[in-house]
Amino acid sequence: MIMRVARRKLSNWPWHTLLWIGALGSIVGMRLFIPSCWDLAVYQQAMKSLRDGLDPYVVGQARQIAEHARGRIACTYVYPPLTTVILRILNYIPALPGRLLYWTVYAAGFGAQLWAASHLARPWERKLMRYLLPVAVFFPGLIPNEVILSGNVAIPLYGAVWAGAIRGWKLERWGWFYAAVLAASLFKLPLLTLLAIPVLMGAAQFINSVMTAAGGLGLFFVQRLIWPKEFAEYLSDVQMQFTLNHDFGRGPAGMLGHALYSMGRPFTAASTFFYLAYGALIFCVLANFCRMYRREEVDGCSWMTVLLTGTILLNPRIMSYDALALTVPMMLLVVRGWQDAVGRWCLFAGVVATTCAYTAGQDNAGDAMLMVSVFVAGVYGLLKEARSAAVAPFPEAAGTPVALYGSQTTE
Repeated sequence: MIMRVARRKLSNWPWHTLLWIGALGSIVGMRLFIPSCWDLAVYQQAMKSLRDGLDPYVVGQARQIAEHARGRIACTYVYPPLTTVILRILNYIPALPGRLLYWTVYAAGFGAQLWAASHLARPWERKLMRYLLPVAVFFPGLIPNEVILSGNVAIPLYGAVWAGAIRGWKLERWGWFYAAVLAASLFKLPLLTLLAIPVLMGAAQFINSVMTAAGGLGLFFVQRLIWPKEFAEYLSDVQMQFTLNHDFGRGPAGMLGHALYSMGRPFTAASTFFYLAYGALIFCVLANFCRMYRREEVDGCSWMTVLLTGTILLNPRIMSYDALALTVPMMLLVVRGWQDAVGRWCLFAGVVATTCAYTAGQDNAGDAMLMVSVFVAGVYGLLKEARSAAVAPFPEAAGTPVALYGSQTTE
C-alpha cells in the first residue's frame, strides 16, 4: 500500500523536477568522488603565497617546472598583477566564511547564466526550457565534464555578463553589462570580445563599447608600469600554459595551435593568423544579420542566441567555462536546427567530427568542431527565417522595451 501511494505521487511529479533532483545529485556525486575545485585551489595557493610574503608567480613557475619534470601538468595562478590586490583583501576574511561567500556568489553566477539563457526561448520553447536548464549541469557545452565544480571565477563573471546582456537587449540599458565585462577583463582580458554584443544588437552603443574596451586595455597595460616585475612574471606564466601544459583552449585557433605544437612546428604566428581570418569572417556574418535584425527580418530570440554563440567564438582562447556559458544557447540552436534538413546535416556532421576527435584523443578539437557546427546550424536557421515573408515585426527589434519578468505575448 505504501509503495503504491509512493509510486502514484512519483508519477505526478513533473519530469523536469526529477531532472533538477538528478542534476543536484550529480553535483554532489562529482564533488564526492572525483577531483574538483582545482581552480579554487589555485586561488587559495596564491593567497597563501601572499600571506607568507612570497611571489605567487614565482611559486607558480617553480611548481610548473617541477611538475613538468615528473610528466604532470600543474595549474597555477595566471591572472594579471592587479588581481593580487583583490587576493590580499580576501586574505582578511576567515577561511570558512570566505569559502561560503565564494560558493554562494559562484552558485548565483551559474544561476544567472541559466536565468539569462531562459530569455532566449521563443514562446513554444519555454516549456522545453524546464528540461534543458537542468541538463546544462550534466553536459556543459554539450560535452559531459565536471567544469561546473572547477571553482573558476569565470562562471560568476559570465553570469553577471549574460544578465547584463539580457537587460540591455530587453530594456536598452547596458550599464550593468559594461561594468560586468570590465570586471571580467581584469581577470581574463579576451572577454573584452563580448563588447561586440551591444554593437551587433543594433543599439547605438558603439562609442560606449569602444570606451569600455579602451578602459579594459588601459587597466591591463598600466599594470606593466605599476608592477613591472610581477607583470613580466605573469606573462611568463601564461607562456608556460602553452609550452609546458599545452593548454591552447577549445576554440578553432587553439585546435590549430595544439596540432602545430604536437608536430613540433611554430604555432604562434599561424594560430594568430588563423584566428584573425575566421574571427573576421564570423564578425562579418554577425554584422550582416545585425542589419537584418534592425530591419525586423529575424526574431530577436533567434538572433540573440546566434549572437552569443558567435561572440564566444570570437574569443581567441575558448576554455571549458566559456563553453559552459553557451550550454543552453547551444541546446536551443540544436532544437531549432533539428527541424530543418540542412540544419540536421550540420548537426550530424558536428557530432561525427566531435566523436572522431574524441576517439583520437583530441578533445579540444572535438569541442571546437561541435561549437562551430552548432553555430553554422544557427546561422542557416537565421538565413531561412530572413527569407520567409511571414516574419512579423518584433518589439525588441524596434527598440520597444520588453519586460524582463512575466509573460511576453509578442515575440
